Amino acid sequence: MRNLIVSLVILFSSFVKADTDPCDVDSYPIKGEKVLLHANAFSLPAIYYKQGRTRIIVSKDMAIAYVKKNMSGNKGYLTQAKSHILNSLYKISGSEIIDQSNLHIPLEGLVSDELNVGIHVMAGYQGLFEGMLFNNEAAVEVDGKLVYETTATYMFGEDPKPIDEFRMVHKLNVVYKNSYVFNKCWLDVK
Repeated sequence: MRNLIVSLVILFSSFVKADTDPCDVDSYPIKGEKVLLHANAFSLPAIYYKQGRTRIIVSKDMAIAYVKKNMSGNKGYLTQAKSHILNSLYKISGSEIIDQSNLHIPLEGLVSDELNVGIHVMAGYQGLFEGMLFNNEAAVEVDGKLVYETTATYMFGEDPKPIDEFRMVHKLNVVYKNSYVFNKCWLDVK
């Protein structure tokens, strides 16, 4: 009986395939590559974005200037998100270097407009680090050492197993050797 059950489990498991997240696939066609240059130093206070063994570091003053210039405030929730980011940056002092995730609005228990603001605070920080990377103004550390050059790769392709009309996958990876520094993935209909 035990052999029969084991055989049935093996037979059944061969028919079941796990769905994969289209953002986990790295075989989409490469549409562009760019070498990014990075600062050889940074001033304190600063904030950082951490991914694995890497950090993107931006000084407080540069972050404030970037948010003021680039983050939209044309809707109420965007104005609130921008205000939250600026206020949290102004509070950083001295020789602090702070993980940007500690400056987010905790999303637990938020509803409607508050949740929308919290999500846009997270997106605002992501846009800040992405923008500073592509403007060649951010410092990048890998394993605690500054690196001066990374490679950005943009991939675009069709999800082989779409679950809805959002079948086109855009991936942006910034890499130093085999270490991911920054990545972003989004789906759309075109």
